[in-house]
Amino acid sequence: MYKLMTSLAFSAAFLTAITTMPTARAEMDTSGAQIITNGPQANPGDRSGSWSAGQNVRNSERYEAVVHSNSRFRANRMQKECGPITDQQLHADCVASFRE
Repeated sequence: MYKLMTSLAFSAAFLTAITTMPTARAEMDTSGAQIITNGPQANPGDRSGSWSAGQNVRNSERYEAVVHSNSRFRANRMQKECGPITDQQLHADCVASFRE
């Protein structure tokens, strides 16, 4: 009888401990911190259904045409793309690529 009472008391204490433990919950990060994972990241525009090789070629051709025909646009793009480059040779190569 003593074994049974001890066993029941232990079981009751164990169950009480389990039910009073806080449950683990996933919480959303509202601090603005970026979570980095090892998996691939995709944006809505990355879906294959919204991408077209032909459209990409047309967009590239339009960009090249504007770069070559509009000196203000070319100067702006040169500043954005080549301006941050601190290495003299790389900077010169970048600027030269806009003159080709």
